[in-house]
Amino acid sequence: MKIRRRFHRLPLCLVLPLAAALVSALAGCSHDERTAEATPQTASGVELREASFQTVPGQIEAPGTVIAARTAEVAARTMGTLEAVLVREGQAVKAGESLARLDDRELAARAGAARSALEGALAGRAEAIQGGAAAKAQAEVAEKTYERFVYLRNQKSVAPQEFDEVESRRRAAQAALAAAGERQKQADAGVERARAEAQAAETASSYTRIVAPFTGIVSRRMAEAGSTAMPGMPLFVVEDTSRFQLRLQLEASSAAAARTGAVARVRLDALPGRDLEGRVVEVEGGADPASHTIGVRLELPADASIRSGLFGRAWFRNGERRALLLPQSAVIRRGQLAGVYVLDSSGVLRWRVVTLGQTSPEGSIELLAGLGAGEKFAANPGERDLDGKRAGGGQ
Repeated sequence: MKIRRRFHRLPLCLVLPLAAALVSALAGCSHDERTAEATPQTASGVELREASFQTVPGQIEAPGTVIAARTAEVAARTMGTLEAVLVREGQAVKAGESLARLDDRELAARAGAARSALEGALAGRAEAIQGGAAAKAQAEVAEKTYERFVYLRNQKSVAPQEFDEVESRRRAAQAALAAAGERQKQADAGVERARAEAQAAETASSYTRIVAPFTGIVSRRMAEAGSTAMPGMPLFVVEDTSRFQLRLQLEASSAAAARTGAVARVRLDALPGRDLEGRVVEVEGGADPASHTIGVRLELPADASIRSGLFGRAWFRNGERRALLLPQSAVIRRGQLAGVYVLDSSGVLRWRVVTLGQTSPEGSIELLAGLGAGEKFAANPGERDLDGKRAGGGQ
């Protein structure tokens, strides 16, 4: 009330200029504040690049699974009770190393009986040989006696009855020699039969020791001590860890890119950031009628980090195409989103969500959506927040 009274006391010629000056001062302060707020900051050292299409190799992508190049299911070759299981899953084994052992008492008894039979057959053959030798000697004596009596008969110096007796002994000696020869043949056959049975028994006895077919690891064990093993029933799975392959399925229309000997880029999920070179070693002759795909196997390089069962992808080169590529340094990830700082029409950087595609062997990332050719983006944002800032080239 006092102020109002004071102004009422001032002359009008003084009040109007004072009011105009006050309004002008307040308007100037408000304009300065808005100008300060609207002026974006400048980020130094920002490298701007212009997005443009480039010619890149066309690629066909196919998922696959790592398998051992050589895998064997080890089974028993004879029926028996598993007396001991000597290995566990994941254990490294060498070729010929024992994996399990069957109860060999019955087979050992059979092998012993077969050996005894062989010894008996050998003894019988020895007797037959001796008998043959004796029969041969008797036959030779009888033959010489007969020849002398033939001479005497021609000289009329021997009685017919005596000659007939000599001739009869000669025939009997020849028959005995022939019989001895047959007995020797039978003895020889008996020896061969007994030897074959002994060898079969020894071989069957060796089947009680179940061994690794090659050097590798035991990837699966289906055997337990005390259980009965049957011929052909798998007890172990052994994998050759010296060589691995990527087994995948390709669409039949794309199978031409996977010719035998072709090279493909391979990446395994368990080895992030590492590209491997795979070479096609096997292509199925026909397509699967249900999926219309063709099976392909890629030989992988030797690497101690590779294991069977790993998931991976392979990329086969297939012509050329045009694509927008970005350096990996330009991509900023926020959770599940990927974005790029793009320069807008006012010269300010704005973070924009983009859709990314494949990563090239050189490290560039293909841009599928979110940025057009000719637009400029920050190539080296680093950890800085550039959203709403101007790009400054200097440091």
